[in-house]
Amino acid sequence: MVVVVGAYAVFSLVGFGSALMASGPLALVMPVGKVIPMLALLDFAGSSVRGWHARKNVAWGEFSQLFPGMLLGQLAGVLVLSHMPTTLMAVALGLFVVLQGMKGLIKRTAQPSAMPQLAFAYGLLGGVLGGLFGSGGFVYASYLERHLENRVAFRATQAVLIALSTAWRLVLCTWVGLLNVQVALTAMAFVPAMGVGIAIGHHIDLKMSREQLFLLLNCLLVASGLSLVVRYLG
Repeated sequence: MVVVVGAYAVFSLVGFGSALMASGPLALVMPVGKVIPMLALLDFAGSSVRGWHARKNVAWGEFSQLFPGMLLGQLAGVLVLSHMPTTLMAVALGLFVVLQGMKGLIKRTAQPSAMPQLAFAYGLLGGVLGGLFGSGGFVYASYLERHLENRVAFRATQAVLIALSTAWRLVLCTWVGLLNVQVALTAMAFVPAMGVGIAIGHHIDLKMSREQLFLLLNCLLVASGLSLVVRYLG
């Protein structure tokens, strides 16, 4: 419950990251194949509300460039998720989370803007990571941030992408048998924790700078991923 509270506090602040934050610790106590669809249910509940309120500010041009790749990528990711051995999947998930945390901790120089014709590739990569690991939001964000100067449009487009990608993931997880009544009931049990986390995110201490927030986030990602790898390899 504490992990879910923290994950959705981060989600409410940066628009993504709930699965990256929560999937590692949750996979220590439940099968990875159940963690991803359960978090997809929670993500859909949170992001659909935000997406609906922000729909008037969506940059539909950039959205339409990312959307087709996202659909195909999610299909590939969920199919792999349904057939990969549990131990291998858990270790892969842990290494993936550690990698994202380390990348966030390393100061990178400014990169040139991504070319619009690469939008399909960004959507495809984000979809695969979303279907396989439950989080492709940071891929969409990296593309949108380079193409949308308006922060309102950026947040609105990101919110709608996350809402639709989680909805599609739920359909795919149901199709391959990863989503069932037990997973849905487990997700419902976490709804209060998600609500508390979102409320905390909205009222977080204003003294925390953006740099401090992302430093905390990335440190937690590294710790979470390492704990999962050690648990399953041990």
